[in-house]
Amino acid sequence: MDRDIPMSIKMGPKSFKEIKDLDEGKQIDEGGLLELLKFIDYRLDCADFRMVTVLRTLYSYSPLLTDSTIQKMKNTILSFKYWMDEPGDDSMCYWSENHQILFFSCAYVAGRYYPNERFINSGLTGAQLSGKFREKILIWLKHRFEHGFIEWHSNTYYEEDIAPLALLIDFGDEEIRNKAAIIMDLILADMAMHLFKGLFSVTSGRCYELQKREPLTQDVLQINEFLFGNRYTQELDYTRISANLFLCKNYELPKVIFEMANDQEPSVIKTSMGHDLDELEQLRAEKGEETAGYIQWAMESFTNPQSIRETMRMFRDYNMKANDFLKNLRMLDIKSLSFLLPFVTKILNPVSNGVAIQKVNSYTYRTAKYILSTAQNYYPGTFGDQHHIWQATLNKDICIFSTHPAAPIFDDNARNFSPSYWVGNGIHPHSVQFENVHLSIYKVDQRKGFMEKQRIEFTHAHFPIDRFEQAHIEGRYAFGTNEGVHVALIGGGDFTVNPNDRYDLIQHGKVTYWIFEISDSGESYEQFQKRIKETNIHFEKLTLKYRNYTLKYKDSLYVDGKRIEDQYRQLESPYGNFDRGANELEFTCKGHRLKLNFDLGVREQK
Repeated sequence: MDRDIPMSIKMGPKSFKEIKDLDEGKQIDEGGLLELLKFIDYRLDCADFRMVTVLRTLYSYSPLLTDSTIQKMKNTILSFKYWMDEPGDDSMCYWSENHQILFFSCAYVAGRYYPNERFINSGLTGAQLSGKFREKILIWLKHRFEHGFIEWHSNTYYEEDIAPLALLIDFGDEEIRNKAAIIMDLILADMAMHLFKGLFSVTSGRCYELQKREPLTQDVLQINEFLFGNRYTQELDYTRISANLFLCKNYELPKVIFEMANDQEPSVIKTSMGHDLDELEQLRAEKGEETAGYIQWAMESFTNPQSIRETMRMFRDYNMKANDFLKNLRMLDIKSLSFLLPFVTKILNPVSNGVAIQKVNSYTYRTAKYILSTAQNYYPGTFGDQHHIWQATLNKDICIFSTHPAAPIFDDNARNFSPSYWVGNGIHPHSVQFENVHLSIYKVDQRKGFMEKQRIEFTHAHFPIDRFEQAHIEGRYAFGTNEGVHVALIGGGDFTVNPNDRYDLIQHGKVTYWIFEISDSGESYEQFQKRIKETNIHFEKLTLKYRNYTLKYKDSLYVDGKRIEDQYRQLESPYGNFDRGANELEFTCKGHRLKLNFDLGVREQK
């Protein structure tokens, strides 16, 4: 089978609907399970997604399966390639944050099931394989406890983190179970704090077009329905990888997290997660070359000057020359010139530098009627990829955001989906938020990067005009109102409506700005429009002034002349406040409390 397969196939079923029947003690048609085995045996990208479900099925439901299928499962599990250092060419993605914990968990759990069997690809016994990956799991878990999630607030990839955590909670040893449950608490707490009407629609390190424009397509939607309420679907879909959470027997959601998800008090939630590229050198010194390398690749940092030498070391050590995702690195594989690579990539300025997911400082304002969220001052003027910088959400049908359209960096099926017209940004804006007001300055006239395709010289916004109770576009203003919530989207110049998509508002220019204000203050829709249009707006020398807000490009936001801090602790919120690297974390809401200590494996609830 061709390994260069379309994303639609890779993103197909990662579980099988009959697994629910197995959980109810029924025998099944095993065809869906056998399809997962076939996909895994080809070592196609995202095979690890399917392996999680296969292992859960083996552990929990073997007595209900035929001997033939059990043997096929065993053959698949014993012959799989579980990590980059094992023999064999393939084009699986191992290194992103979610794939790391998926591969680690699968190897560990598989080894525990077959401790005395020889795993064909690695040559290790199951006990050896399990021991090797147990240590990698603990390092991955601890790093998320201390620094949060690199793929921050992702309504796609959090589903892929939750599934292996559920696997570890059910089938790991006592320490692994406890610590996996702690990280499950953290990821669900992050979702809960940023949840609005059951929708996880906020700034994100990795997000795609449908999930941004149509919240009911979010991959975590049914996880939220299962845990927090706000049902939009008739029944749970057990063909999703999230079936591993639905079937998890040893995890119970802490009450405080449920209350956080359903809290309707106005709140500001600030988070800081991940790492700057400039931190990589310190990470190598503190954590060693291998762990720092895993963190770097979890950030998807390959060609940046701070990472290129380590990338090429790993590229050679893991023999990744045939991997479709990394094959272009072969042009840089000149060992004698490795000391020059940071200088070369700095001069060439490859557009692939924008793939890196760096540290975010996210600001979210949530009320009972809307949510507005922004990645504050997120590396303005640099190349982007799947980063989703800001979004406002009023309900399942109305969400608003802006981007700088881009073309995919590569043309092959494995890599041709981002960045794009709606996914990510070609060039990141300088975006900021203070409570219910968002400001963005786009400057897209920087020098062209190596491998960059044609630079698009406009920015645009998703504004679903037909879904409001009332809405209209008036020059450089777009207004809308729904259930007492009024919104204004303002540009630096008049908007053009895309003739092929009336929800697409285009603003031409290499240097543009977008202002967004949302209000449920009680003023009438007419009063709101009048106030907005009478507000003085001034933009000169990359400084934007709106009301009492001043945004200086690549500087800061000032409110009433006072600089607004945009570097946060790991969490600053009504539900908890703690620093990056803290040993102990605590969440509180409506009389409930959850205290977490990773090193001690403690989850203390009240």
